Amino acid sequence: MQLSDEQLRALANAGQLYESWKDVMVPLSRLPGGMYWRVIKSREYLYQSATTPAGTQQTKSLGPRKPETEESYEEFKKTKQDLEERRAGIEKRFAEFAPAWRALRLPAIDRTAGSILRAFDLADFVGKGVLVIGTYALKAYEVEAATVFSAGMDATEDLDFTLLMNERAADSDLPRRLLLTLKQVDSTFIVNVGSPKTAVNKNGYRIDLLANNAAAEKLSMARPWKPEILEGQEWLLLGKPVSVVLIDFDGWPAALAAPDPRYFALQKLWLSKKPDRPAIKRAKDKNQGEALLRTIRDHMPHYPLDDQFVASLPTPL
Repeated sequence: MQLSDEQLRALANAGQLYESWKDVMVPLSRLPGGMYWRVIKSREYLYQSATTPAGTQQTKSLGPRKPETEESYEEFKKTKQDLEERRAGIEKRFAEFAPAWRALRLPAIDRTAGSILRAFDLADFVGKGVLVIGTYALKAYEVEAATVFSAGMDATEDLDFTLLMNERAADSDLPRRLLLTLKQVDSTFIVNVGSPKTAVNKNGYRIDLLANNAAAEKLSMARPWKPEILEGQEWLLLGKPVSVVLIDFDGWPAALAAPDPRYFALQKLWLSKKPDRPAIKRAKDKNQGEALLRTIRDHMPHYPLDDQFVASLPTPL
């Protein structure tokens, strides 16, 4: 089913408003948590406080009171106040638009996924460090194709990511930084001891982290969140990824980047033919792969399925 003109306008508005919010939140997140004067031995010193990625508080002295530190203090106060006012104004508009966006039944993701993706985007991970895979990638393809998949293709309430890494560009510290950012969203997320690819929160919400064989050596010492190395993940890094803004169930926009839909669909069909894969998953993979290929053919001419594309495919696909 095609998205209506009204739905498309709403998605465009959500995207523009989200970018305005991000333009505020990125510089705001880089500001110190606070600045204050502290008296030590009858002399005033300017101190700066900040929260580390691990969630601990750090303070440091910026020097004794003098024209330069007074200027720094006043500039900090003005910059933070301006950004906070802009943030409040944009988030007020989110709240105003959210009921209408929900009523329009726009492609949407769950609240937890929305919060995580916003935090990952502010940390510059979305589309640069990770891609969303699994059924939530289909939501990105709905937006890209301006169409809605049939019933039975709905996403489950969990998230799957694949790392944007290969043999030449493998950041062994990325999983740790992702986990720290995840815990800033919800401090109850911990790594599953029995399955270190999975982070889970107190409500049982699961996030799986996957990677490809080319990055295996660099990631062998990753702790505590250790991506699972799976055959076929390298194909999801090929082509042109999809980057969209959609909404969560609260009506707040979030950015999502997913693999090139052609490779995602073909990898699903490849998975559906693996005899060691559970039958229920193979059937789901087949349905998703075939439905996505039809959608690409009918609604995504900018992702051609032509002879040139077929000739470029890895042999297993």
